[in-house]
Amino acid sequence: MSTNPSLNAQETAPAPQRPRRVFRRIRVTRVRQLTPHMVRVTFTGDDLAAFAWNGPAAHIKLVFPEEGQTEPEMPTPDGPRLKGVRTYTPRRFDPAVPELDVEFVLHGVGPASNWAAQAQVGQVLIVAGPGPSYQVDPTADWLMLVGDDTAIPAISSILEALPATLKAYVLLEVSDAAEERELSSAAPVELTWIHRGSNQPDVALEQALRNFKLPAGNGRVYVGAEAGVMRRMRHYLLKDLGLDASKIITRGYWKFGDTNYTDHDYGTD
Repeated sequence: MSTNPSLNAQETAPAPQRPRRVFRRIRVTRVRQLTPHMVRVTFTGDDLAAFAWNGPAAHIKLVFPEEGQTEPEMPTPDGPRLKGVRTYTPRRFDPAVPELDVEFVLHGVGPASNWAAQAQVGQVLIVAGPGPSYQVDPTADWLMLVGDDTAIPAISSILEALPATLKAYVLLEVSDAAEERELSSAAPVELTWIHRGSNQPDVALEQALRNFKLPAGNGRVYVGAEAGVMRRMRHYLLKDLGLDASKIITRGYWKFGDTNYTDHDYGTD
C-alpha cells in the first residue's frame, strides 16, 4: 500500500462530472420544405436568449413529444430517461431574434422524422446544447467534406464558415436530383452530388470517395455518414491513403437498424 498522501488522494478523488445539460423550451415559427425529403424548421423562445452558437457542425439534443403528449416534458436531473431524444445539427442561429433553424431528413422512421413531417407553427420541443463544433484549420491547403443526407446541415454550416483562401471538395449522397440544392460558401467549392437511387445508402458515397483523387498538400477531411460505411471510409483514408489521423474527422450520424443511435460515434474504436 502506498504511503504517499498525494497519491492516495488521487486514487480516492471522484471522477470529474460532466456538466449538466441545460434544457430550453422552444416553439415553431416557420416550416419550410427545402426538398422532397428535407424540411427546415425555425424555432424561437425566450429560453433561446441564453443559447450560445459555437461554430459549424455542432450538435444539439432535441426532445420530442411521446405518444399522447402535445409537447414534451421538461427533463429533470432525477427524472426518468426520455425516449424521444435525438441529436441534430443547429443549422443557423440568430441571437437578435432569437431564432434557431434545424433541418430534418424525412426518412419515415423514428420520432424525429415523424414529428418533422407534420411540424406546424406553435408546436413545442425542448432543446439542449450546443455541443462541440468543428474547428476549421486556417493552415490547411484544402478541405474534403463527405456525407449523406443526414450530414448536409453540418457540411453546409462548415462551408459557410470557410475563408475564401481554402479550397473545398464536397461529395454528397442523396436519393436523386430532386434532393440537390444550392450550398453557399466564400471558399471555392468543387461539389459533386451522388444519386443512390434504390441502392443501399452510403455505398455509392464510399465508392465516390475511393474514386476521388485527393490533391497534394496539407489537407483535412470531414466525413459524416452511416456508422458502418463511415468506418470503412476512415480505414481507407488512414490505411490505404496514409493520411494522419489528426487530419481526419469522422462521424457516424446513424446506423442501419438502429433508430436511436449514439451521437458519440467517431469511428476511432
